[in-house]
Amino acid sequence: MTFVYPLALLGLIGVPILIIIYIIKNKYTEQTITSNYIWHLSERFLKNRKPISKIRGLISLILQCLMVVILSILLAHPKFIVKNGAKEYCFILDGSASMNIIDGESSRFDKAKLEIANVIENSYDGSIYTLVYVGNSTTIVYEKNEDKKSAIELLNKQSSAYLSNNYTSAISYAQKYFDNNPSVKTYLITDKNVNTSNIELINVGSDVINYSVTNVEYKVIPAVYDDSNNLISSEAILVSTNVNSNGANNKINVSLYSDNQLIETKEIDFSDNDSKDITFESNNANFDYLEVRIENEDALALDNQYIVYNIVKEHEYKALIVSDYPFYLNNIMKAFGVNNIDVLATKDYNENRGYGLYVFDSYIPNSMPNDGSVWLFDQKGSPVDSGISFKENISLISGAKLELAQGSTSIYKKLTDGMSNIDMYVKEYNRYGQYRQFTTLMTTNGSPVVFSGTNTYGNTEIVFAFNLHNTNLPLTYNYLVLFRNLLDYSFPEIIENSNYVCGDEITINTTSAVKNIRIETPLKNVKNLGVSSSVVNYKLQEIGSYKIIVSYQDYDKEFNIYSSYPLSENEIDALNVVINGQASNDSLNGTYDNLIIFYVLLALLFVADWAVYCYEQYQLR
Repeated sequence: MTFVYPLALLGLIGVPILIIIYIIKNKYTEQTITSNYIWHLSERFLKNRKPISKIRGLISLILQCLMVVILSILLAHPKFIVKNGAKEYCFILDGSASMNIIDGESSRFDKAKLEIANVIENSYDGSIYTLVYVGNSTTIVYEKNEDKKSAIELLNKQSSAYLSNNYTSAISYAQKYFDNNPSVKTYLITDKNVNTSNIELINVGSDVINYSVTNVEYKVIPAVYDDSNNLISSEAILVSTNVNSNGANNKINVSLYSDNQLIETKEIDFSDNDSKDITFESNNANFDYLEVRIENEDALALDNQYIVYNIVKEHEYKALIVSDYPFYLNNIMKAFGVNNIDVLATKDYNENRGYGLYVFDSYIPNSMPNDGSVWLFDQKGSPVDSGISFKENISLISGAKLELAQGSTSIYKKLTDGMSNIDMYVKEYNRYGQYRQFTTLMTTNGSPVVFSGTNTYGNTEIVFAFNLHNTNLPLTYNYLVLFRNLLDYSFPEIIENSNYVCGDEITINTTSAVKNIRIETPLKNVKNLGVSSSVVNYKLQEIGSYKIIVSYQDYDKEFNIYSSYPLSENEIDALNVVINGQASNDSLNGTYDNLIIFYVLLALLFVADWAVYCYEQYQLR
């Protein structure tokens, strides 16, 4: 036996002090007074009949000495050595998405933490605890901790994640502990079907009712007209999805919502472990988002809905064409899906703002827009805040050939992809000085006539050194290819998809005009991603809708994506989790310090001493 606070044993000095007090306490003589002489005689007679009164003081002394001894021992906090009673424990706690399932009145993750806490509480002091948590990443919460209270407190601070589980790193950690001490007792606490070796499995899963909706897709059904251009059927969308049922044989109500408006609800008969494909139809082809929702309650709400955002609509930008002859420009943009276009004559332009693309055709603006890309055609002057300065205009009698520049940069390859050196000619063009870095796309007589760069505000700037009416370019296939590439470049695709699985890493594309990107998660966490490179990567660690806010010079543009529940969490195939090696049964010397017996004994002695006192006071008089 050892003591945590051995100095407290100095309290045993109280025992001899009590004895000395008992020995030297004052003796007194009784004086008989005539008026109470008979009373004292009767009192002596009673005392003689109850001989216990003679040893009352001695009994009380013994009880008080015992209380001093036990109180001193309590204050010293004794620990009893239990031979080979303690062990080293390594807990692997599964914090993956399926551990959020409500099983009874609590989640599986809460049950898992309770299982670990019970093992720790029931182990002998002197045991060693290591906790490896498998959640958003594999982390060692604590290592070789000998303090039960601290181990349980840190355990209770853990929360479940939303990713699919991966035990690889956790088992690697556990293998190291096992290699150092083959007698370590390793526990895997999970809800999965797992085959283990040298690991004790605690399965907190059980059969529950769970429904899930996955793989929502849609396609646009074009409007149908007859030969007289009369509408037969309006444009619509066809929505398809897959719905799964586990643990129940009943009817499930599945609904389609468009922009939070109920479109249709279908009641589907399901059997246990059943999966069915369901289709809906909606007339709202201009939706912002679609949602397929299971209306029935089950053990896990995280997989009962699936949202698809209209990524095409979110990427739409407004374009402004300032031109007195906009035919070519207007038609080519509409051909490639830019439907939100304003066209102004040069005399009507008044520094209009709020567009994603500005096209100035044979017109020099007083100031360069700072909130969008700019295309400049036939600028016979030097626009303010542009990257060019006008030098001269060159008119040709027979025209000169337009040729592709021989570039090798990624921008050149992107903007000229699909173009070829077919016969293209121009009969008038301008020569410019360039005082910003540009990528030349096409040349005439060695002079750059189509080039791309940025303006003072960092926005994309495309320069055509000629008027489209002075070239045969619009009549060639290259015209279509070039403008498709320019539109894709000027209206960059910020995100490629709107639907991901929790755990995926998304790629967000940026341009020089983007000042910042921040992301708001389903749990309302906000993170600034910055724009340190042309792409920004971000790992999705929550289930639900994310907002991606892209900030430009004077405005923000919002994109939405949906991160769905990882389907791999529903797989029931058994996993093999193995720690290699031969286990041993060596144990550590544990300690036992449950002092409840001492507290009970101290209370009994106190009650006994009080009983002796009361007996003397009320029975012997």
